[in-house]
Amino acid sequence: MAIPNKVRGFLYAGLVVCHGLVAANAQAQGVSFTRQDYDVGTNPQDIAVADLNGDGVFDLAVTNERSDDVSVLLGNPDGTFQTARSLAVGNRPRAIAAADLNGDGVTDLVVANAGSNDVSVLLGNGDGTFQTGRSLEVGTSPRSVAVGDFNGDGVPDLVTANFFSNNVSVLLGNGDGSFQQARSFPAGNLPGSVAVGDFSGDGAVDLAVVNQDFQKVSVLLGNGDGTFQPPVFLPVGVRARSVAVGDLNGDGAPDLAVADQDSDDVAVLLGNGDGSFQPPIYFAVGISPRSIVLSDFNGDGRLDLAVTNRGSNSVSVLINQPPR
Repeated sequence: MAIPNKVRGFLYAGLVVCHGLVAANAQAQGVSFTRQDYDVGTNPQDIAVADLNGDGVFDLAVTNERSDDVSVLLGNPDGTFQTARSLAVGNRPRAIAAADLNGDGVTDLVVANAGSNDVSVLLGNGDGTFQTGRSLEVGTSPRSVAVGDFNGDGVPDLVTANFFSNNVSVLLGNGDGSFQQARSFPAGNLPGSVAVGDFSGDGAVDLAVVNQDFQKVSVLLGNGDGTFQPPVFLPVGVRARSVAVGDLNGDGAPDLAVADQDSDDVAVLLGNGDGSFQPPIYFAVGISPRSIVLSDFNGDGRLDLAVTNRGSNSVSVLINQPPR
């Protein structure tokens, strides 16, 4: 049973952290972990990993849905973390991303607030503290946020997946940490997760959006000017929850990996490089998978998968095998 209001059991490789979960059969696989729990806010939802104070050590930032704040835990060189500091954000913060939004070399935070229908932009001071968050209106009940350069000007932009308005909100960056008013683009029913990549190879950033409860992923090809084409729907699983983007087969084209909580599997859709994708290939994981990340866990140059399984209190790690 998960302990409430804790960040638990870190397993990180690259920028991967799984919280509230314990890896199944870890000892049987010749792996063991030392667990340390850290107090955060109420009902923690999402976590970001970045160097927030410029000391070369990874830090953590956690959204707490019921206490309407973000907990920042600065990392120590020995893998432990300092006591959490709280940052006020909007109502019911659900998702968080870390990036340098104003070009000063310091990592900033952006938080999607599902209850107040906005994002909070918190510019970093470089010492692990942050300026007061600025609120930017988006669609209804944003559940996911991502950062990308959608208009090709070299400045980070924002996108949110808005669960109840059935769209994504795109906020183009001005380069100083401020953003233009959000523009909305249709993204299918109940969009709950968004990821970015150049799926068509034209240099423009595209979007992949999970349509929760509707067995689909929406792909919105970017026009390179901050606008997007109408969504193309790809069938996946039963109840998709999250999507990640990466080149899983080494052909240079981004692929999609989708966690499906009701079919207890991950769907992999290999990209064709022209914005289209092959039919999904399914890989079994634990019970009720929720979140998925990609990273090269074993250093062989191939992207692997890690999936959080809410129903079995486990993390499934799928090591990418070389082609036969």
